[in-house]
Amino acid sequence: MNIYESMEYINSFSKLGKPVNSLLRFARIMRALGDPQKKLSFVHVAGTNGKGSTVRMIAGSLTKAGYKTGEFTSPYIKVYNDRIKINGVNISDMELAEIVTHMKPIIDGLCTECSQFEITTAIAFIYFASQKCDIVVLEAGIGGLLDCTNVIEKSCASVITSISLDHTAILGDTIEKIARQKAGIIKQECPLILAPSQKREVYALMYRTAMQFNSPFITPNKDRLRIGKCDFTGSKFTYKGLAYIVSMLGKHQIDNALTAIETLNTLKNNGWNRLSYVHIYEGIKSAEVPSRCQIIHPDKPFIMIDGAHNPDGMRALADFIRTVPKAPKIMVCGMKEDKDWQTAIGFISRYIDKAVCLDGFAPHTVFAPKLAEMFSDGETASLNDAVSRAITLAGTDGMVIIAGSLYLAAAIQKYGFKIN
Repeated sequence: MNIYESMEYINSFSKLGKPVNSLLRFARIMRALGDPQKKLSFVHVAGTNGKGSTVRMIAGSLTKAGYKTGEFTSPYIKVYNDRIKINGVNISDMELAEIVTHMKPIIDGLCTECSQFEITTAIAFIYFASQKCDIVVLEAGIGGLLDCTNVIEKSCASVITSISLDHTAILGDTIEKIARQKAGIIKQECPLILAPSQKREVYALMYRTAMQFNSPFITPNKDRLRIGKCDFTGSKFTYKGLAYIVSMLGKHQIDNALTAIETLNTLKNNGWNRLSYVHIYEGIKSAEVPSRCQIIHPDKPFIMIDGAHNPDGMRALADFIRTVPKAPKIMVCGMKEDKDWQTAIGFISRYIDKAVCLDGFAPHTVFAPKLAEMFSDGETASLNDAVSRAITLAGTDGMVIIAGSLYLAAAIQKYGFKIN
């Protein structure tokens, strides 16, 4: 199979597959593929917001320390290969096609109801094992307990980032139900690192679960945090007396950095002793994730793109853009119907002078005219025209913010991004 045939095969599977109530289906698939995950060491990352940034910071630091580091994230922004990296480099088309060619007869003879995420996870495990990675930073999918990444039997650290009310149709309708699903990645006697600024019920549930599994419970101590600056050029802070720089924008990225720091220090104290402060500093400073408060045009006008797709993400974006001394602020906005999009827009709309809304960039998007009504001044445009229209409205002194969905970010960068 070539890369085009391989991608056609991968895309033939549905996003969710047939619903499961256990990990048996994926465990059976992995057993047929030789259980490559059993040859690997993992840092397992779950949560609602901040997973991608935290994964990148941890993986980057491990790579700086000389470890061959696998990195598994979702969804992709530019190409499918983005999701599977070693030392920050995407799996090649040739390597991807070779693995799919090997997998296809096994999968076809075993399971026709699995999800595209299960197929992708299997590809990643095979690739990381074949390349003899020292460690893999593994981002879970939507859940934790029944997420196929949870087929791993142990990990060096379980990391849970910020949790909010998202995917309620799948995981439950309360923050505690969602947190309980995310807590499914916690393993016996494996350190749990919980991101700061969690809701009280999340903190309590995670602490109880860690105690049940005899797992060390670690969370950043924000009393030891001193923020020097946090603006549209990035952030500088000290934590426990040591200085750090975060290049990614927004105060929420400091929380992600603290989570990464505690995870990396935990790894260092548990045998990964090549890690040093310099590696952690450089890994966090150099971390960049496409479409996470990413500047894609620095001036005239200033253009940024962010994958904020739920209330917490949009609140974090709003906290950032309200501090940026540029006007007017023009937003290119599109959202999915399965998110709490009304609440999300409520956090940011007060800081937006004009919104250009669009739909159709993914299945089940909010009807653009309906979205435009949420802003004091909103209009609609096609995917091809939205960014050009926003640039015209912003002029040379304004700011364009593209946000509302990672699927929008991918579509804009692939099809619709134009600067005249």
